[in-house]
Amino acid sequence: MKFANLHLHSHYSDATFTPYQLALIGKSLGYSALALTDHETDGGVKEFAKGCEKLGLQSLYGVEFYGYHEGHCLHLVALDYDYDDPGFRAYVKERCDLYTECTRQRVERGIRLGFIQDFTWNDVLDHAREGSWICIDHVINAMKYKKVMDPTDDGLELRRNVFKGPEAKAFEPPRPVAEKVIKTIRKAGGVAVLAHPLNQTQYVPQLVQYGLNGIEVCHPLVDGITEPLALEAANTFNLYHSGGTDHTGAMSSCGGENAVPAWHGVTEEEFYTLKERKLG
Repeated sequence: MKFANLHLHSHYSDATFTPYQLALIGKSLGYSALALTDHETDGGVKEFAKGCEKLGLQSLYGVEFYGYHEGHCLHLVALDYDYDDPGFRAYVKERCDLYTECTRQRVERGIRLGFIQDFTWNDVLDHAREGSWICIDHVINAMKYKKVMDPTDDGLELRRNVFKGPEAKAFEPPRPVAEKVIKTIRKAGGVAVLAHPLNQTQYVPQLVQYGLNGIEVCHPLVDGITEPLALEAANTFNLYHSGGTDHTGAMSSCGGENAVPAWHGVTEEEFYTLKERKLG
């Protein structure tokens, strides 16, 4: 059993558990420390921290950002940063606003084409929590809440007809550059982590030049080939170890192939090495 799970998602992005529910589940599974790392928002981290404190758990602030490097989309997790850093706050707001507008345009298109009926964009806003990174999952959950979608519907048809394809991609916001993301995290005093680096460890040397100082070494997507490569990169470049269950296992609301046991994370030593910045 790992000491800490440092990669989790809530209903503030693309999952359905509340921050407090995640804390409760983490406690029941035996974790001693947790980090909520919603996609491109930290709207739930303070609520999560309070829940963890109530349950006797340690917690770190977290966000999972997208960052593009050499044409590839990387996932970059920010951990243990200064929440009130002006640059960080501005960047989170920018990313949330851009993607919320993208989702709005896709919903409005779905309404025009008749794929979405008896439902408006305001219904999405009424259902989403303040500070959410509003995505397809919020739309589906709001439609089910308003009873215009069957609660057992997996939403695949809506995703295919409204959120996928060339027309939907035209609404995508500008792609964030990995260098800017990493520098924003580091300027806020956080640890910038390359998440689930499957087929991506070759980018570490350049990312380190930008300020990368962490890498996930224990994650459902870190397989037997990737793990030694990630550990080698961590040792070579003095990177903090991170990891967590993400969208897999009991702390995820996902079904299908993700509904399997998952105990990923970091050891007590790895957690305190990061928290206390023992690597500098």
